[in-house]
Amino acid sequence: MNHQQPPNNPIDNNDPPDSSSNIPPDSPDDQSQSADDPNTQANQTPNVTIPPFTSERFHNDLWIDSALRGSAIVLVVLAAGYLIVRDLTSTPAGLVAIMLLAFGWIAINSISATLWRAMPAITAMIGHNPDAAEALLAQQLKRRPLVRWVRLMLYHRLASIRHRQHRFHESADICQALLTQSLGPARNQRNPLLLMLFEARLHTGQLPGAYIALLQLHAQPLTLVESLQRLTLQTRYEVLAGHDHAALAGVRQKLLLAELMPAEHCGAMHAMLTTSATRTGQHELADWLWRRTKLLCSPAQLKKLFAGPFAIAVVAPPDPHG
Repeated sequence: MNHQQPPNNPIDNNDPPDSSSNIPPDSPDDQSQSADDPNTQANQTPNVTIPPFTSERFHNDLWIDSALRGSAIVLVVLAAGYLIVRDLTSTPAGLVAIMLLAFGWIAINSISATLWRAMPAITAMIGHNPDAAEALLAQQLKRRPLVRWVRLMLYHRLASIRHRQHRFHESADICQALLTQSLGPARNQRNPLLLMLFEARLHTGQLPGAYIALLQLHAQPLTLVESLQRLTLQTRYEVLAGHDHAALAGVRQKLLLAELMPAEHCGAMHAMLTTSATRTGQHELADWLWRRTKLLCSPAQLKKLFAGPFAIAVVAPPDPHG
């Protein structure tokens, strides 16, 4: 799935991109599900919002966690060293002190463990009630100290929430900040972050930034779902940048892969390729693609292709039969 032709650089295209072109691929944050019932938690969660993302606050949170955990480690080491030097480890007082140190360290780490167990509930809530998910996430972000990668995954959920709220500039900033960090045990989230960053850059019309994210995606091993998402986003990028011949390259294989997508997204792929075929004068192909688009999409979904926050500027061939 990863042998797809690399994208063209947007700076090679002299024509201005069509900034109204947007299409609804599956969002990367749709991949996670939870067995918990988010509706109950949503009803119990107060309406709390998180301040706009800033790089300073992000790095301060990481520094405070690191400082608090580092101080706790130093305290445990010094206390254990004192007990050993004073030969108190075998005394009742020494045993009590050792138990207190162990319980204290377990308590510190249990904060991160508790938050990690709550993460699926937040993820499940994002899809249908991002405002309630934000309120729940706001409570979790206040917890300290956290293991570094748990803190990073909380910010990953914040990026997903901002993406759902169509606050794409902020979503892109969070993804960019996370991708500069070592994700540790959560390194498998790198691809969803790149996909989210790529989509957010497309929504904000930042084609050079989208191009960089897409190049990084081509260097990553992807799952089937991620490959389909990349195919949709890359096609959208090529239509936006006016690289119509690149969009139509390997069109037969692209259409076969599109058949694995939900009908609406498969229809959107056909609509984008219709635009490229019409622009390049391949009217027979454009007519066939457009008829397929109307078969795959309901009237409401076709309307969505032309209007709303995810609109795309479809250039369809003339259709005398409507």
